[in-house]
Amino acid sequence: MINYTSRRTFLKQGAGMGLGLSAASAFGEPESPEALLLKHPKAKKLIYLFVDGGLSQIDSFDPKPKMGDVMMDTRVINTKLDGVQYGHYFPQLAEHIDKYCLIRSMSTGTASHGTGVYVTHRNYRPGTANHPPIGAWISRMLPTLNENLPKTVAIHERSQGLGSSGGFFGAKYAATTIPVAANGLPAGRQLADVSDDRASDRLKALKMLNEEFYRANQSNFIRDHIDVLDNTLSLLRSPDFSAFDISLESDKTRERYGDSKLGRGLLLARRLVENDVRFVEVTTSGWDHHDNIMDEMKKMGPMLDRALSALIIDLNASGLLDETLVVLTTEFGRQNHVSGKAGRDHGPGGYCQILAGGGIRPGMVYGKTAEDAQGVKDKKAKVSPEDFFVTMAYAMGLDYNRKYLNVDKREFAMNNEGKGKPLTSIFTTA
Repeated sequence: MINYTSRRTFLKQGAGMGLGLSAASAFGEPESPEALLLKHPKAKKLIYLFVDGGLSQIDSFDPKPKMGDVMMDTRVINTKLDGVQYGHYFPQLAEHIDKYCLIRSMSTGTASHGTGVYVTHRNYRPGTANHPPIGAWISRMLPTLNENLPKTVAIHERSQGLGSSGGFFGAKYAATTIPVAANGLPAGRQLADVSDDRASDRLKALKMLNEEFYRANQSNFIRDHIDVLDNTLSLLRSPDFSAFDISLESDKTRERYGDSKLGRGLLLARRLVENDVRFVEVTTSGWDHHDNIMDEMKKMGPMLDRALSALIIDLNASGLLDETLVVLTTEFGRQNHVSGKAGRDHGPGGYCQILAGGGIRPGMVYGKTAEDAQGVKDKKAKVSPEDFFVTMAYAMGLDYNRKYLNVDKREFAMNNEGKGKPLTSIFTTA
């Protein structure tokens, strides 16, 4: 007796035998919006703004007016969304809330700066491995968009960068670091001080010494640094090197971003993504306000409001926001009481983030902190560092469960032991 297998059964079996067909795709049944976004991500680039020190959610994006004296001098203002209020230091971000998604239920679960910074950059707790930060993962997993420029750049206010390392991927995947945005790449100025012939002789001598040292030691670490030198020299000769020069922007534009390290950093970040740099981190430091938080917020709140609003507005106007994910985050929030000398201590239980562009649903508020600002109101909406990390990866179309070997031959994936789940509901499906 002949067993005639139906077409549907055959294709289902074929998919199981590795023919590359799924029942859904074989019969024209649509895949889920989540699966489609992962296969065809809208975000090609990422600007990661890190507020170093712990931005107070109470004084910024989740004020608690019913708490009375705890608010101190922070007044509450309305945003463009009904029922959503901000601290009065952020009027421009309040006005443009329809262009981004606000998350109010982030929690790192740690009050340690070191651990909080590490986990929000690398998705792991500090341990025996040197885990790659988000920029290194992007550099490792995605092709370059502009051969003349680095894939990743880190713009830092302090000398020791937070996310510029390549982790166990090595120096080849580390970010090009810029200490001061207004100065661009320091190496460009240094080479300009000598003649072309003399500079060429110096570089040839350096390359020869490096190659001899590599032959004697046969170290991947040395090989990576030789590759970095070659890439740097190519960059200095690149026709796109002017992307690092914010002096080419008009006075009016620089004024909109603000005359601050942060303003200049975000302006440079915009120029870099315009020139197809994949990942740019900008760090703003000095937000650990244990003392005199009101005086500090009066200075720093408007600085952040101005610079980030200008970035989002510019990217939106140029159409680049569609393909650029913009993230604002910090290592934790602040406590719900006044402490020290009129300050606020670390509060990791529940705080805020902003995500814009790259397929993110604009004008959305996700999650809530508790009424007393201690923790998250709805535990189901709680966002862990792992969730946050894979949400960025999801937006970029990265396979966050793919495993790589570190130098000790241990396997690691972006998604720390599968703990993270992307916040698919904050993405548009169109």
